[in-house]
Amino acid sequence: MKWEPQDQHPAEGGRIHLGLGPRADRDLHDRIIRHLTDADVRSGNKDPDFLEGSEVERAERFSRFLARRYYRDRLHRGFRYSTVLLGFEAAASLVDSPEFDAILESCTLGSLITARIVGELALSELRAHRSDEWWTELLDYEFAFFVQLATSEPTPVSPFPQHGMSTLIREFRLRIPELLESLRNENLPVNLPRKPATLLFSRTHHGRIYVVELDLAAAAVLRAINGSRNVAEIADYAALGQKETARILDDLVGINAVLLPLSEAA
Repeated sequence: MKWEPQDQHPAEGGRIHLGLGPRADRDLHDRIIRHLTDADVRSGNKDPDFLEGSEVERAERFSRFLARRYYRDRLHRGFRYSTVLLGFEAAASLVDSPEFDAILESCTLGSLITARIVGELALSELRAHRSDEWWTELLDYEFAFFVQLATSEPTPVSPFPQHGMSTLIREFRLRIPELLESLRNENLPVNLPRKPATLLFSRTHHGRIYVVELDLAAAAVLRAINGSRNVAEIADYAALGQKETARILDDLVGINAVLLPLSEAA
């Protein structure tokens, strides 16, 4: 059952001028974008042939500006409930911290690894503000949601069904829908129902985020997917019939939580 409203995120764009003139070669554009968004590429190519002199330094400054803007926006949206409760941008302001400067040395915009590192930095800051159980649950939820916002890295092609790149599965002890509803109404959570639930977080290619409460069958299918089992083996491991497994996989593929091989997706 999907209960969290979708979050559609239009692609951010803008014009980048590095003194290159009207060159429209696609390969060149791709090289420039990769240079600006991947710190490892920049560190391995200190003197790129498509930039001149001072443009290399300008590109480095611009890449850091892009990274701060990218993660500031996603931290603001991902940790929005905790931000309202605290009354200040505790998460988003971290992009101006020395700790974030260290992340910039190796970050790749949109990668899962960088999203997790930035999200963990936010958690380490926010956890110190309260000790309530619901606060811990909220931050775990916001971290998983942030990872969806901040990950646009494509999932590598595989000959077997696999989880989407940013797919996360989290166990919660409290009822998250009631927790979020209480916060939306500007009320501190009191006497929340203790009903364990397994939540799935996923993101489509178009930036739509899904938060889904899994039933036992869907959770079993997801646990069975390890990147080396075919559909029949997944059904056996999950102790489900192949027809039921195929139905669940179809639902999971629809929200990009699972990707099938091209031969099976056709």
